Amino acid sequence: MGALKGLLGVVVGLLTAVLGTVVGILAAVVWLVGALLCVTILLLPLGIPVVKLANRLFGLAGQLMHLP
Repeated sequence: MGALKGLLGVVVGLLTAVLGTVVGILAAVVWLVGALLCVTILLLPLGIPVVKLANRLFGLAGQLMHLP
């Protein structure tokens, strides 16, 4: 039973690491879109919340990739 728990822990750890990587890549793309919107002066009010969303996604990605 202990070996099964250990195997499950490894699988869950790998799955969360992969999910964290995917969320990190998504956050990078969202941040680039937000930065592009911020460069355009007229779209600055739209770009700032997008950059804030990207920062929250980076935080979530870091939490997912954190090893216990």
